[in-house]
Amino acid sequence: MAQITARTQNQLDVSRALFTEISQYVAGGESNYIRLKAGLEMCFDHGEGSRFWDVDGNEYIDYSLGYGPLIFGHKPKLVNDAVIDMVTTRGIQFTFPYDTERDVARAVVESVPGVDLIRFCTTGTEAVTAAIRLARAYTGRDKFVKFEGQYHGWTDTMYVSYHPSLDKAGPEDAPRPVPSSRGTPQAVADLVVPLPWNNLDVVEQTLQRRGNEIAAILTEPVMCNCGVIPPEPGYLEGLRELTRHYGVVLIFDEVKTGFRLSLGGATSLFGVTPDLITWAKALGGGYPVAAFGGNREIMGLEERNEVMHGGTYNAHSVAMAASKATLDTMRGDPQMFPELTRKGERLRAGLQDAARRAGHNAVAQGVGGILQLYFTDGTEHLTNYRQVLEHVDMEKFSQFQGAFQDQGVYIHPDPLESFYLCTAHSDEDIDFTINAAYEAARAIA
Repeated sequence: MAQITARTQNQLDVSRALFTEISQYVAGGESNYIRLKAGLEMCFDHGEGSRFWDVDGNEYIDYSLGYGPLIFGHKPKLVNDAVIDMVTTRGIQFTFPYDTERDVARAVVESVPGVDLIRFCTTGTEAVTAAIRLARAYTGRDKFVKFEGQYHGWTDTMYVSYHPSLDKAGPEDAPRPVPSSRGTPQAVADLVVPLPWNNLDVVEQTLQRRGNEIAAILTEPVMCNCGVIPPEPGYLEGLRELTRHYGVVLIFDEVKTGFRLSLGGATSLFGVTPDLITWAKALGGGYPVAAFGGNREIMGLEERNEVMHGGTYNAHSVAMAASKATLDTMRGDPQMFPELTRKGERLRAGLQDAARRAGHNAVAQGVGGILQLYFTDGTEHLTNYRQVLEHVDMEKFSQFQGAFQDQGVYIHPDPLESFYLCTAHSDEDIDFTINAAYEAARAIA
């Protein structure tokens, strides 16, 4: 993929100076690689609710939300208060079982269908890696299916065929596994069987030929690392049926969708129960936490210590305090997720209409409070990664992002990222955003 450069005209002199200083000590100027490939945007100063301010004093309505974890917005008082209480009254690092860990685990098990047992870790990458190891142990097979364009972490095991160039990826019905980073051995990549998303026929043909090699099908239930691409009707149900038939473990990567689309995540929303699920991001309301879990038959391997999983900071007191406050809030407010969905649908329709009124071919896709606006060649329905590459104008999106930022609205400059809504976004924020989108789209027409 070509580098995308932000086009904002906002004054960022202080950001540039600070970035230069940081770059003297931090390789590349920051530790989160996702932003590096987009070029310098700005340096952060502080956030509050649905907004943040950069070090130059520019104010933005924020739809990046730290790449999704800030389900309640910046500085959520309920979550922060719980963390402060934990570290000041009980401590920071335990490495023993304790009651808050029980409370969070019980809340997850009671909230997500098909989950009997869970384990905590710190990042989504760890959770997915642990789930794949479990699937391999359970089936005695080594390979797993993942779908082109989906991101499941940065390890050698996972960072394959993320956003491959099509000259390397091979035919659509039988893609080749492409390492997504230098330093990833091809031998590791060859354990991955990449397939196109939303194509059950290809999945079935692959399992017919190679089912005895494949331990798991790993998928986002809503594709959120290629913009936002919902599953086609019947697709998740089809995956569930095929994996059962061929004895393959079905893993839903709900790092982005878990505790964001509904209390039970996409698993509950679509009514399809996988064997294993991974969570992170919104689970901690902005604090670093992740987990994986599933049915007792497979998770029993962890219960009996037959599969290695560990980590010094797993179930850390700060993470558990934040997660308990987050889940308590969600469980106590039955209107929270319907409201996020209502606002998400309103924003999605408004963005699409604004871009079209300004003279662009555009389509906004999303589920609940996650969405993306695509500038297309006239295509109005995108179903997989290759279609996005073929039909979406990446350069126009980059121009739009810069003009949008000039209007006081922040979104990530990569069209393969997403808009996220939080409970702090008001209808007035959405009104402002839709008007700003029209002005930005008109500015680049």
